[in-house]
Amino acid sequence: MEEDTPFRRLHEDTIADILLRLPGKSVLRSGAVCKAWRRITTTPHFHAARARRQPASILAHASEDIALDALSVSSPEDDRLRLIRYPGTKLTVPAHCRLLASSDGVLLFKKDTGFYLLFNPVTRQWAQLPRLPAEYCRERDPVYAFYFHQPSGEFRLLCCSLTRGVWYIVSTGAEPRRTYAKQDPELITQFVKPLLMTATMPVALHGNLHWPPLWHFAATLGVVTTADTKMMAFDTVSEQFIQMSGPASTTPSMVKLFEMGGLLAAADFGEDKHVDIWFLEDYSARTWVHRQRVSSPWKYGSTGRPRNGWGMLSVAIASDDEGNIIIGNNDGLAVYNLRKKGVRTVESVMLRKNRVFVSRHVFKRSLEQHASSALPSADFPLIHC
Repeated sequence: MEEDTPFRRLHEDTIADILLRLPGKSVLRSGAVCKAWRRITTTPHFHAARARRQPASILAHASEDIALDALSVSSPEDDRLRLIRYPGTKLTVPAHCRLLASSDGVLLFKKDTGFYLLFNPVTRQWAQLPRLPAEYCRERDPVYAFYFHQPSGEFRLLCCSLTRGVWYIVSTGAEPRRTYAKQDPELITQFVKPLLMTATMPVALHGNLHWPPLWHFAATLGVVTTADTKMMAFDTVSEQFIQMSGPASTTPSMVKLFEMGGLLAAADFGEDKHVDIWFLEDYSARTWVHRQRVSSPWKYGSTGRPRNGWGMLSVAIASDDEGNIIIGNNDGLAVYNLRKKGVRTVESVMLRKNRVFVSRHVFKRSLEQHASSALPSADFPLIHC
């Protein structure tokens, strides 16, 4: 750039503030303007600041042209972003394009047993995880945890062989490695192994992954209690499990976790007519506080309402910085504003003619670059949008 242009006279912090407000594609292109702009847009501080500004979305499959969309929490009817389009004309997603998880703006797909692929829809980068060993691939392979490992800058997948008790950590930067959990064996037996079979998606906050409480922690001799409700977390830095208290609930299997305003929150779907919203206001002290009770997004007596823990796997919940919470599934979807005490039903998305199928995955766009490997389109065909 010319030395006497107005932009050259601006302070670097001001330029960074301007670039933060651009769409993702424009930010990527701005890095080609000059070395100064490229330095600004590639720093971890810039990526972190931009990530905080990104609206949260829930992922949904649009079957009219077999695509994956991101529905904004604040306005899912209007801010519907097309991320990718699957090839072919069938009304179902190809088996080798199965979406398993979402973390830090990166999507995890399962291509085959023990074989996983990563994709960032904003940067259009692919990465291929090393295939898991044959001894793991012979078994059912539940996705246990997909997370970003801050010290190494890698995305990692934690898996476990249920019958062998062998743990694997798969990362973009190394071959799969076996690791043995160093926790109390009783903790692993009572909580971790049942958790492996639920396929419930964890919520990342403060460097930990959090899973909602499981039923057996809230029942003693058949009598339901609330005092001993427990949940599990996984430290993504030390890569060890920790146990923590959960919200007081008589139906812990009907609890869904989410993040809102830097706090861990929980939505309890145990009642038919309403949903209780809890917040972990003191993370260190593990203090949960009941804040809100909102009406159920499903009509009273509706068959679409989840009735058990497996039904919760299809429920989506996410929030934004404006106090909005989106809750629902294919049979009912609503946006609540906890600050204004308002609620609106998302009718346009739920119309049958639109054929949108809501997933449980939460997505926030990211410009983070990760190591990628070029994949032939015939090997994993997806159409970038």
